[in-house]
Amino acid sequence: MDTAIIKYNAGNIQSVLYALERIGKTALVTDDHDQIKSAKRVIFPGVGEASTAMNYLKERG
Repeated sequence: MDTAIIKYNAGNIQSVLYALERIGKTALVTDDHDQIKSAKRVIFPGVGEASTAMNYLKERG
């Protein structure tokens, strides 16, 4: 997968997926370290939730 959307139980992932769909793109929604690391592009939705996201990702390793 070229694009990964980081899943961290916050942020409006559906809005991001819809926006990508409208421009003919797809993305994988994941919290898997290896999938995120191997993606060419990474979308981190919900900028206002950065601390929540970072804590969630740290817990996942």
